[in-house]
Amino acid sequence: MTYSAALAIIALASSSASPELCRGLESKIEPDIRILESDLSQSAAIEATEKLRDMVARDNLTGEFQFGALNQSKIIRGYILLRQATADREEFGADSAEAAESAKSLCTWLSTEGFWYD
Repeated sequence: MTYSAALAIIALASSSASPELCRGLESKIEPDIRILESDLSQSAAIEATEKLRDMVARDNLTGEFQFGALNQSKIIRGYILLRQATADREEFGADSAEAAESAKSLCTWLSTEGFWYD
């Protein structure tokens, strides 16, 4: 995904607060490295996009910088999943198949890939 595309997706998304979609999620990820739904704000995604762009521009993607780049990518990916789930709830209703499927995608991602690299 290009920097412009990521910013466009983020900019088009509304910043309205939504109820936690994955409340009560059971995760085997250690609590101290777990990404929370609340970490996936629009402002965090914009900041992550800018940091990742700078890291790529400076070619700082190896060694200790690799984990930083991967963490920024996780914020962006998580935010996109959260926005889709929120948009589906708003457009189709909380009880719709669309909302259930996108919420499941978000919650599955949080419980399996939603962790910070050290």
